[in-house]
Amino acid sequence: MCVAILDSDTAIVSILSEIVHDLGQTPSPYHDKDRFLGAIDPASHNVAIISDDFIDVIEGTKQVYQSIEIVAIGTGEGSRCIKAGATHYLKKPFCAQDIQQVLGILMKKPAPGRAHRDESFIAVDPSMEKILEIISKVSPTQAPVLIQGESGTGKEIIARSIHSLSRRKDGPYVGINLAAIPESLLESELFGYEKGAFTGAYATRIGKFELAHGGTILLDEVTEVSLGLQAKLLRVLQEKQIDRVGGKASISVDFRVIATTNRDIEEDIQAGRFRHDLFFRLNVIPIKVPPLRCRRDDILPLAEHFIHKVAQREGIPEKTLAKDAQNSLLKYAWPGNVRELENVVERAMILCDEAMITSEDLIFGMGSPTPAARSLPVGTTIHEMEKGLIVSTLSSVDGNRTKAASLLGISIRTLRNKLNEYSQNSQFSDTTQGKKTQEFSG
Repeated sequence: MCVAILDSDTAIVSILSEIVHDLGQTPSPYHDKDRFLGAIDPASHNVAIISDDFIDVIEGTKQVYQSIEIVAIGTGEGSRCIKAGATHYLKKPFCAQDIQQVLGILMKKPAPGRAHRDESFIAVDPSMEKILEIISKVSPTQAPVLIQGESGTGKEIIARSIHSLSRRKDGPYVGINLAAIPESLLESELFGYEKGAFTGAYATRIGKFELAHGGTILLDEVTEVSLGLQAKLLRVLQEKQIDRVGGKASISVDFRVIATTNRDIEEDIQAGRFRHDLFFRLNVIPIKVPPLRCRRDDILPLAEHFIHKVAQREGIPEKTLAKDAQNSLLKYAWPGNVRELENVVERAMILCDEAMITSEDLIFGMGSPTPAARSLPVGTTIHEMEKGLIVSTLSSVDGNRTKAASLLGISIRTLRNKLNEYSQNSQFSDTTQGKKTQEFSG
């Protein structure tokens, strides 16, 4: 494959051609836009370097050949080039290392066959290949799917991918976070209610299962449901019928169910917190998503995806990751998984003033500048790390559980369960640094 180059400055074209050649690629240099447009072809070119003097060429090339990655160079406003379709923008004068870094990233982008076709689901690491295989096999079927994994690993994205690849893709996709809704309201949220069923029920309301008729329903964090409601869920899954609160007749519904949990569901079954029969009804196709620390090959492609996402959303030039920044991302433990990676990249994109993000621009965890500042002793277990993170987070917000849950990326109910677990094991007191924890509704 060749790298096309378009700039009216012959010296710049010559220098860029040498850099491309040194990277083991074949340069296609042009000074005239008509000749460039007559030669550009995705069968021959996967990357094009175009001066911002030819903003119309950038826009036209991207509109016609979306697969060609465009690196814009110049002295003008980089945001114009990004909006026109460029993936990266380098301001002149730039050093050879800058263009090498950008081209290196673009040349290493995964082949179409390695990445999932849903662009929001980036999966390159070998540990994800089995999951991709399962998704491709199970999506066309009607089988229930149970997705297990830590918070922030992308369980909901996998659920959406399954729906979008299914025969129900033209039907509704309805998700409900069972941990975010008070127990007293869950039944009416799931099954709906009739007018006059209770005080305040001024009109009939359709529940999530009815809204998902002909499509897919996602039961997010299903292990947070009480045993009483689990029994009702089991009946709905078995009979495909729901009873609205205050209703007199059952209503048939046609849906496919996908459930997720960030807890050890087998442990919950043993402890009597989750029904064995409901587990078997949901767990027809199990998918266990590994944490980000166990799929290192996904870290940099995901970071590049989030850089592109922020640049497109904010209308700002894309930035590149310096080698030290890449090393920092790869060394970090990522307790918050993909969600935390997205936050780290977004912060760097917004706060970094340079075209290249260095390790000094990366803020990890609760604000430490480098992973080394959050190093843990060898032998620290995941359980201990989780407990320490929860304790320090609660302490940093004066015991406010609502704020702590938001920072941790978990529900208040999950946080409460974790605190109860620590308390039962005599590992944690409901006071943090002498301050009683507080729980607020908002």
